[in-house]
Amino acid sequence: MSAKALRHRIPVSVRHYWRLIAGSIGLVAVLVLAVGTIRVSAVVTSEANEGFVVTNDVQGTVDLFDTTVAHEISLEYSEDDYQQMIDTFQDSGEKEWVKADITIDGVTINDVGIRLKGNSTLASLGGEITVGGQEMPENMEMPEGMEMPEGMEMPEGMEMPGGGEGGFGGMGSSLSFEDPESLPWLVDFSRFVEGQVYQGNQQITLRVDSGMGGSTLTESVALELIEASGEPSYDWTYSKVSVNGSEAVTRRVVDAMDVTWADEEYGASEGVLYKGRAGGQFAYQGQDPSEYEDDFKQVTMEGSADVQPLIDFLEWLDSADDATFDAELADWVDVESFANYTALQNLIVNTDDMAGPGSNYYLWYDYDTGLISVITWDLDLSLTNAELAPGESGSIMGGGGMGEMPEGMEMPEGMEMPEGMEMPEGGMPEGMGGGMSAGAGEFKQRFLDSEAFQEVYMEAYNDLYERIYASGAAEEAVDTVSAAAERNGAADVASSAESLKTVIQQREEFLAVQLEAS
Repeated sequence: MSAKALRHRIPVSVRHYWRLIAGSIGLVAVLVLAVGTIRVSAVVTSEANEGFVVTNDVQGTVDLFDTTVAHEISLEYSEDDYQQMIDTFQDSGEKEWVKADITIDGVTINDVGIRLKGNSTLASLGGEITVGGQEMPENMEMPEGMEMPEGMEMPEGMEMPGGGEGGFGGMGSSLSFEDPESLPWLVDFSRFVEGQVYQGNQQITLRVDSGMGGSTLTESVALELIEASGEPSYDWTYSKVSVNGSEAVTRRVVDAMDVTWADEEYGASEGVLYKGRAGGQFAYQGQDPSEYEDDFKQVTMEGSADVQPLIDFLEWLDSADDATFDAELADWVDVESFANYTALQNLIVNTDDMAGPGSNYYLWYDYDTGLISVITWDLDLSLTNAELAPGESGSIMGGGGMGEMPEGMEMPEGMEMPEGMEMPEGGMPEGMGGGMSAGAGEFKQRFLDSEAFQEVYMEAYNDLYERIYASGAAEEAVDTVSAAAERNGAADVASSAESLKTVIQQREEFLAVQLEAS
């Protein structure tokens, strides 16, 4: 174990107050030497909050993530509590927890917590939406006179803002508080009952489509491909969902990357799991951990670890020139894992990964190696394009960059910013250039652009191409997912499956040509 990794295993309470503790121990040592009969007790630090302890695992009757059976979920909560949640969200954008009872496949779990899930997805509900750390205006629409460049078309099913398919940037489904069964929900079984889980899961999410061209099948198919790749993934299924006796609708249900997920995937005490926050930065901001509260959420080991491993890495990244980056990145990041991550995002054309506006990624810091890995999260903007992914160039390797206007696309004459939105001094806010997540996108692109990592990247790319496309796994995944969706009452499954298979076939053909030429 490296000295750096060992230092991060020392409890936060010790690291933050080491001078006081050292001084106290020194004083005790002096007293012992002076008065040999004094009995000295050891200094003990508490790690009581370092892990989540399961005290009640509700087993149910059917495996929730068994995709070969139909599922039913119902939520019951106080309408007064729900209205208060609405008021809070519309006033401040805060996602308040509501106490509810949930029934899953006939088994009721009392007093769970539910809250809204997402950021830009919730734009049509009227809360404050941030992208790249900037608050966006409500009801942003495409300015009059702006047209798509010649030859450029919107992805199938995608509409521009103001067209009914969601809010800012076209990135929100048409949601309404009048239809709570169709809202994106995070369900936490332990929110109000400490240690309560369902079938080993602390949290699950009820997902909605993004409104950006992907169908209700897209994320589930992408998750099947993540599983086939050998990278960390999370479970999915479909279910009929009703709320307070409403008519049931078909929803996508996915596992959450929480303490129980980390424990199963890695062993929760073997490292620390962090989530990149929407609108957060991936940049060094000094040694004060509080400066990173808007950037990263610590998921595991709360109370006995903090964000210090990320701070140290970001400090190094901030000062590393290209030669240092190439020579020392492997001292901070699991390079093979990151090569797999970046290759995988490109292969499945994920337009909203760690480099996207949603900051969709998790980080795992491994105590034994002292290295950071990036983990895939939120894949509903994958597989909507058969050609180049963000960051790919014509030779598959990086170099294309992100945030450039498509050839031939110019701002229309007379175009103005939406009312209430001003361009800050110096241009677009940090993190908004082309929708790139602040800092995380630059880091990913820097890796792709470096000649030092081309070999490890291309090895990962070729291997994953064989596993995902050449093996037929991608098309098989569409069949698996569409059968599960149909079993749970999803509409238009056949046409969605056909469209998705077309994209996959075109993507495979495109990649085969590119790989042959590279």
